[in-house]
Amino acid sequence: MMRIALLLVLFLTAAMSILWGAARAFDAAEEHRVTYRYIAAAHTPLPEAKSHVEWGPPSFMLVRPFTDADAAAIGRALGEAWQLLAIAQESGNADLIADRFTGVAETRALRSVQDASAHGGRMVVLDQTATPIFFHKDGSLFQAEVEMTVVRYLATDNHGLDAIEVTRDTGIATFLNETTGWRLMSWERRTSDALAASPAPFAGPVFGLNYYPSETPWRDFWPEFDVNDVARDFDLVRTLNADSVRVFLTRDAFLGETSDASLERLKQLLALAEDKGLRVVPTLFDLKQDYGLGTWADDALYLEHVLPVLRASPAVSFVDLKNEPDLDFDAHGTAKVTAWLETMISLTRAGATGLPLTIGWSSAEAAELLVDRLDVVTYHDYAPLDGTATRLNAVRRIAGEKPVYITEIGDTSFGLAFGIPGSETTQADRLKARIEALSAADGIMVWTLFDFPEVDPSVVGASPWVKRLQSSFGVLRADGTEKPGAEVLRTLFAREN
Repeated sequence: MMRIALLLVLFLTAAMSILWGAARAFDAAEEHRVTYRYIAAAHTPLPEAKSHVEWGPPSFMLVRPFTDADAAAIGRALGEAWQLLAIAQESGNADLIADRFTGVAETRALRSVQDASAHGGRMVVLDQTATPIFFHKDGSLFQAEVEMTVVRYLATDNHGLDAIEVTRDTGIATFLNETTGWRLMSWERRTSDALAASPAPFAGPVFGLNYYPSETPWRDFWPEFDVNDVARDFDLVRTLNADSVRVFLTRDAFLGETSDASLERLKQLLALAEDKGLRVVPTLFDLKQDYGLGTWADDALYLEHVLPVLRASPAVSFVDLKNEPDLDFDAHGTAKVTAWLETMISLTRAGATGLPLTIGWSSAEAAELLVDRLDVVTYHDYAPLDGTATRLNAVRRIAGEKPVYITEIGDTSFGLAFGIPGSETTQADRLKARIEALSAADGIMVWTLFDFPEVDPSVVGASPWVKRLQSSFGVLRADGTEKPGAEVLRTLFAREN
């Protein structure tokens, strides 16, 4: 009996050892899989082939014909190589470098990842154009002249940006066609020139409102755009003696399959504004939630789509590059967000000369950031009323000769009882007091024209209390009828226009 018990114990011990070992192996495999998924998730296909590389025709006859299929395969490899390098530098994980690099290019890529981890350097390729110059007869070797926009920046910690440059580089890319596809074997940079960046001064009155239709705010605006609703709403804006509207160009609506439809709707909105005598402050990259380096090429493409439309419209007053990006510093890192802003400023300057630029900072305290790179200084003022004029004077000193606009002020009319936390009358009184305190500003824009029956929780959070407060900032009720705040705006804006 004792012997049987001993054998049973030994059996159970061995079984537990096997199970424990298997569990450890599974955990290790799962950990590797999760790590791989993280990088793979960051390395997502860009929404349009043009984001990878735009091909020009060969300037002479190649030994082997360069087909559309070759262009797609090699273009994808070239785009993914730089995207993977940016992701590896950002994450410190170089596991996937070998998927698109080989030879000397792989060695240099791995070294750059090590240097990035040690010193904080980053490199992001935003767009590329290429011309084939050699294609081996057996299809194993390919070369192209490549021109690309490149961002390089240095951040030694997560609290600031030490250096950044945005350049237009040219060079020769050499590829090997190996068993698992095309890989970049070498990159020889020939030239590198800084992107042109000319300022575009702006001086003009802007007294208006932030605008979404009452039934389709935030993400619903562009997919459900109705030209008749917008025309009616712009008439309402004009009845308030306002001269402008601030609108939000949701980033994802202007990329991929929805891009063409959204661009046509943007043209309609700008034409309506011009017809109604309104100026427009378009705010770009609305609801952008990811600053990962692997997404920056998408952002460059977004600008390529929207900037020609904005530049062509006389209704555009100035362009707000990003709404309240300082609120993203904690989640994404001050250095990365600042580098992204610097990059988007450079691209916008180069792609839309003459468009004045601003950034809609969330507070007066943030308005000193990048002030030398902007044409207009703008911020939002929801802070206590008592310090309104003091904050404006501080920003004016920072801005120097540049105009200062407060592109968001507002107050909720939502109340439970006895005017707490607010009421329509309280809202009107507070709007009047704040606008008068901001009399030295070059312009003011009120949040918002309408109340919203439905508030997007992905924008304001899931709290029922916050959603109720946010639903009632309009000077018009959702059905278009006026609150007392509407008459306040009508009177005060009449003095300015």
